[in-house]
Amino acid sequence: MESNYRVAELLIRLMNGEALSFKKFADKFSVSTRTFQRDISYIRSALAECDAGKIEKTADDTYRLAQKSEQKNFEMVLATSHILLGSRALKQDELSDTLTFLSSGLPPAMQAELHQQLTIPRGSYVPLSTPKPLLKQLREMTMYIANNQKLVFMYHSSAPGQDYPIKHRAQPVAITFQTHYFYVVMLSEQHGGYWLYRLDRVVKILEAKKGDKLDYAERFSLQDYHHQTYLEDNGTLTRIQFIYRNYKGTALDALPDAHVLKEYADGSLLIEAYVKVGGAMFWLMSQGPGLKVVSPPSLVKRIRDELTAARDQYLE
Repeated sequence: MESNYRVAELLIRLMNGEALSFKKFADKFSVSTRTFQRDISYIRSALAECDAGKIEKTADDTYRLAQKSEQKNFEMVLATSHILLGSRALKQDELSDTLTFLSSGLPPAMQAELHQQLTIPRGSYVPLSTPKPLLKQLREMTMYIANNQKLVFMYHSSAPGQDYPIKHRAQPVAITFQTHYFYVVMLSEQHGGYWLYRLDRVVKILEAKKGDKLDYAERFSLQDYHHQTYLEDNGTLTRIQFIYRNYKGTALDALPDAHVLKEYADGSLLIEAYVKVGGAMFWLMSQGPGLKVVSPPSLVKRIRDELTAARDQYLE
């Protein structure tokens, strides 16, 4: 009877979140180390059979129960942390604050494990070429959407010839994340319909006023939009060079290893990057006449052949 009571109390204490040591438990029940470890073993087996969590031994030789809900929380925090690190969207300080917040609800032992799991990805984090603070701006834009407000704001476009912010009028309706950037879907007066504005290029909000309650049946479809981007880790690592006539930041953000070798009188740039050419092909060709690959010759030929084949589909 005493052994049953002892195991039951041990389990209850563990389920209440206590961290138990042999010394603490032996003082009450006068048991040996072997008996204590046997009791822990019984509980481990029962938890495993019921899939109700597991007992972990901490660095200071205490035992604690990691319940199934905690394990699920750890898995979600781990996955979210990796997604955040892979996004490259936040500045270093915002990234650190967000990772700390994500892990704050985990038990200390799980926080330590998470820190260990993220050591290499965190140390390898590569922010965008010109990162800007986004968390406050993201919260404010979310409130504008929730309150159905129209905005007057200054926006710095990457379109050729627009080297300074221009005033826009639009009503934000949704926020989405796509390949390194947060975008705000807005019903834009300038564009006569829905348009995607990059959040980090919204320089300043000049005015926020009451907007329209939009018809959901006619609203912009994020689901349809998400089908348009394709990235692929494919091909051999190759050093390439290309002349670029579009916005410099676009190239430097898309290809993290890219750097400018030369700037020409017409404003175009000679850029070099070390890439896996199979995946990079999609981005290189997406830049249209704003990009011309100059080396290596094998890649020049490959792109020429791809573009020729595409053109030939439209010949009558």
